[in-house]
Amino acid sequence: MSETSIRTIADLARAGFEIARQSLTQVDYEVHHVAARPGYLHELALSPDSVFVETLCSAANGGGVVIGTRTRAATEGPSQDPAEGPRGGARPEPLAEGWLFRDTALPNPTFIYESARTFEGLVVIDRLAAEAQDWHGIAVRDLTKEISEVATRVAGAPLLTLQCPAQLPTVVKTRGHDLRTRKESPSPCSSLAVRFSIALPDASAERRLELGDRLRALCEDYGFGFWIADTRPGHRPGNWFEVCRDVRRTGPATGSKPMSTCLPLTCAGPARIGSTHAIIAFLQRYPQVGVAGCTGTSLDDLAFIHFQLSVEGVTADRLNKILTKLLSADTVPSRPHELLRKLFFRLGLHAIPDEPADRDRTHPASDYQTFLGPAFDYRPPVAGEIMAVWVSWRIAFSGDGLAAPLDCLHGALREVLGEDAAAVSVEYLICRATEQSVVRAKGKLGVPRAVVERFGGTGVERGESRMCALLEDAWKHQADQSEVDGIAELTVAWREAWLGHWTYS
Repeated sequence: MSETSIRTIADLARAGFEIARQSLTQVDYEVHHVAARPGYLHELALSPDSVFVETLCSAANGGGVVIGTRTRAATEGPSQDPAEGPRGGARPEPLAEGWLFRDTALPNPTFIYESARTFEGLVVIDRLAAEAQDWHGIAVRDLTKEISEVATRVAGAPLLTLQCPAQLPTVVKTRGHDLRTRKESPSPCSSLAVRFSIALPDASAERRLELGDRLRALCEDYGFGFWIADTRPGHRPGNWFEVCRDVRRTGPATGSKPMSTCLPLTCAGPARIGSTHAIIAFLQRYPQVGVAGCTGTSLDDLAFIHFQLSVEGVTADRLNKILTKLLSADTVPSRPHELLRKLFFRLGLHAIPDEPADRDRTHPASDYQTFLGPAFDYRPPVAGEIMAVWVSWRIAFSGDGLAAPLDCLHGALREVLGEDAAAVSVEYLICRATEQSVVRAKGKLGVPRAVVERFGGTGVERGESRMCALLEDAWKHQADQSEVDGIAELTVAWREAWLGHWTYS
């Protein structure tokens, strides 16, 4: 019996076990496209109307996305049957700072998330870019397409996580290679870089070298920097091995204008191999459409793929006027390719090459639901003034697994930072149920460096370490004082690799 058929039988057995154990018919979820601001996720988590089990949150370039899921038991009865295929496009519900989408989908229980058998990489496009330009968006789009193609066609495996912008490895300096003079300092919270992880059904050294060589050659051709995760025993996520250094690029010779707009696009559907590649390959057919940022993962065996699109020469006001008319029509397309093609046509954009529409109905994301808009004005990051602080926790499975630890964390921030706690933002967070009774989370906070500098520092203890230690102690105290049981493994660190024994990529 071949390896492929053995894997197929194993997938079917796993799917049958999951269905028999959980008796679930579908997954309800919410997608929030909002303007990025500190405190939004905390307020949302405490709202009784948004009770999430698994959550993905990301904020960059002035826009933010929060995705939350809740599984629905078969006895509850669905409001709509997702098995009937794609319905009309989801209508946005207006929020004070953006739009809210609600929908339901059937999960793919054969999707396997093996966090211990992954190929994780980090590619930097332009580490010194203080403000993204249009050519940066094109570079991120093309790089993401290449990464997803490697996952689909070389590894034959799903792209598990995707994140841009991302934090680069810690800066390490020595004098004359003397390890006694070694000094480490935090890298900027977010840089123009793409971080990703690919599942590895075949985790052999040969397969890892094949993937690494393919991406190394790509990065060397374009002058990108490339790191792969250090998989040696004792090296946790956040430890990186440098493959090739980046070369400073100035962009196209014709010049490129600063990026002005971010249009949020989220596609959701059963997790499958090749779904991200299908969407980004479609976007690549439009030369004027770039990607300012992206984030993606699977929650409850559903794939959520989020992009911040940038369209050259198109303002946020114009995009929102067109979107409002498009989404208020009697019939709104739900498939990613159909809705995007309509939007781009109204913007006067044409695909190159212009392939038949029938081909778009057979790709792995052809039945995904699409959530688009509203557009936001691009807001460049405050270069060098925000430091990353990583947090992680574990909690017993409950309907509000996100609210309690997050509320305790915000209490610790107020206790340690005082009024400055209001300036701390959630740059990235993922909260996932890993077993039947455990929910784990990992996140990256953005803390102003001016706040960190208040904690001083000595030759023995850095100011960043002192602040993180105080936050961790205060967080544990807040959790002990709360009435919620099962909160554990609370960790705060300015280096990702210093988090607790469990982390997510």
